[in-house]
Amino acid sequence: MKRVVLHDIDSRIPNLALLKLSAWHRKQGSETFLSKTKSIADAGPLEADIHLGSTVFRNENSAKRIEGLRNLYGDKIEIGGSGVTLAKRLAPEVEEMFPDYRLYNHTLYALGFLTRGCNKRCSFCIVPAKEGRVKLQTASFEDFVPPGQRNVMLLDDNLLSFTGVEDLLKEMIARNYAMNFSQTLDIAYLNDRKFELLRQIDYQSARFQNRMIYFSLNYPATIAKFMERRGMLRAFGKDCVTVVCIYGFDTSLSDDYNRFICLRRLGLIPFFQEYWPIENVPGRLPSNFFDMDLNAIIRLTFRSNGYNWEKYLRWLNQYYFLHFGKYYRPLVSIIYRYNNKPALQKYLLHPQLLTDELYKDFREEQRVPLRRMTLKMDWIGYLREESTAMVQD
Repeated sequence: MKRVVLHDIDSRIPNLALLKLSAWHRKQGSETFLSKTKSIADAGPLEADIHLGSTVFRNENSAKRIEGLRNLYGDKIEIGGSGVTLAKRLAPEVEEMFPDYRLYNHTLYALGFLTRGCNKRCSFCIVPAKEGRVKLQTASFEDFVPPGQRNVMLLDDNLLSFTGVEDLLKEMIARNYAMNFSQTLDIAYLNDRKFELLRQIDYQSARFQNRMIYFSLNYPATIAKFMERRGMLRAFGKDCVTVVCIYGFDTSLSDDYNRFICLRRLGLIPFFQEYWPIENVPGRLPSNFFDMDLNAIIRLTFRSNGYNWEKYLRWLNQYYFLHFGKYYRPLVSIIYRYNNKPALQKYLLHPQLLTDELYKDFREEQRVPLRRMTLKMDWIGYLREESTAMVQD
């Protein structure tokens, strides 16, 4: 009997490709085992006839794990997934398999696609290149939902844009499923009829512990659509609407502020997601990113998801440092006023890297010691070293 090890490199939920690969190899009479070790070097090599890996994200942590796996297994491992290539796909006979949830000992929910693709072409998204236009992926929930399972996590890229979505929503209602729309819904396609159907669905959070429905607000132009549908959004229930906002791609500070203040005024729960560059698409932040009073951003607060808001402020803190050569003290103080207060002291131990002067560029001052010490590095590299030393001190 062949032994197949399936390596989950970075999935935050059960990896659907690995679930289907496990089902296919078990059908061939093989044993399948899951490897999800974060520290590849500590794990050591696993004996197997076949090693297969899947990665979802293209970021530094995933790249390190991929490198570790390739160092361990060389050409004995095959790695696919959006994190390495959009060209490699599951074979049709594997794609058709019912997911093997036993691989993860997973029983909380079923997961899969009803539709795939998106008709939009957002520059920060891999879906148009990977999946093309929206289309029906599977004929029935029976293709991925086990008998007796009520919780269903949908991975659809843009469900509401599908022309037959109303029939799919009616099926969810008829089956009395608890639905998690994990990839968010597109507010542009929310009309009265779809809204009435969604209201009849038991929409749930990712942990299926509370009512929650997800939308996204990635462009300032979409604010108008949220305002037009504010009555619908409120009707989903208080603290029942989470809105994903990407940052660090192509918006200015005022663009971010206008999106965030919209969510605050509507009482929606924000989820701030940093842009992780996809292949050949770096961030496109404008040169005049800091185009408004930074203190207005600092004063923003949200009733929910405060820690996630701090993630945005920490990113903003680092970007400000790279842009002006010093940290803005009021921003640092806001970030660490509640969580990780000892980190604030690490900043205060390095007053030469702090300023209360907003938008003053100190980078020229940083170049002076570089020339005197004849160090061969650019100012960004120098500042990053200073920043790293400060945080680790």
